[in-house]
Amino acid sequence: MKRLSVVALLLFAACDVFSGPETTEPLTEDALLDHLDYLAGDSLYGRGSGTEYELQAAEYIRDAFDDVGLVPAVAGWFQSFTFEVASQNVLGVLPGQGSLSEQWVILGAHYDHIGFTRVSPDSIIIFNGADDNASGTALLLELARYLGHYFTEGVSGSSDRRSLMFQAYGSEEAGLRGSRYFVENPTMPLDSITAMVNLDMVGRLRDGLLFALGGSSSPLWEQLLTEHNEDDLQLIIPPNITGRSDHAPFYERLIPVMFFYTGTHDQYHAPEDDVWLLNTTGMVSIGNLAIAVITELLERSEPPTFTP
Repeated sequence: MKRLSVVALLLFAACDVFSGPETTEPLTEDALLDHLDYLAGDSLYGRGSGTEYELQAAEYIRDAFDDVGLVPAVAGWFQSFTFEVASQNVLGVLPGQGSLSEQWVILGAHYDHIGFTRVSPDSIIIFNGADDNASGTALLLELARYLGHYFTEGVSGSSDRRSLMFQAYGSEEAGLRGSRYFVENPTMPLDSITAMVNLDMVGRLRDGLLFALGGSSSPLWEQLLTEHNEDDLQLIIPPNITGRSDHAPFYERLIPVMFFYTGTHDQYHAPEDDVWLLNTTGMVSIGNLAIAVITELLERSEPPTFTP
């Protein structure tokens, strides 16, 4: 075998150094639609709390988390809990590194809906819940793919980064059961959670109007949203904490929260809430904003301060 000179070896090393980091594939509507078609399909019968169909949705989310390289936060990925029925949260982790690794950011979305209604012995009406909340769950899965690659394949280049937990909640429609259970039974000290971002009903963006609820829980939110709004979304940041969704249990524990939401509509909790009505282009824009905000939350030296 012909030996390479020291100069040649240095040239090969230089080529490797200057080739630059890998790029991360952007969020895509096709990927979102793949998730939406399954989660809001008739085969899951509306993903009712405590049903076998909610469990099937949880298993799909678990497999998606595993496929993109997340680490299970609990054995078997499922944080199981019981009230009138048995349900589960699906918890996947993108570990941090360096001096910030013991601090956490939470990105959550509930995956259950209200199931189906039997109107006769041989007829049912299915509430597929495409916007509520297959939309938030599908975006959660795409963000897990993007951020997992961005941080683990060296695209970021950051040496210090908080840990990020992706949380898919069961039984939100039964009274925020999943998110409340996590807050009452956290897998890390609650005071190590620096922020929680919630995705619920993000599929019906109209005229670019996006509600950023929870903006008053920290002075940092408005700054981040304004700086990173590259798609020129029309942001509405109410002065009060509103919205009955999974950010609420975290806010009650004095954790800064941000709830992305595109507003209600005539199909809310109706059988007509189907995938064809969703604005997947708008979901990509919301996802891009969420990526920028979460990336800064993970990497900035100081966490957001809580404002009651």
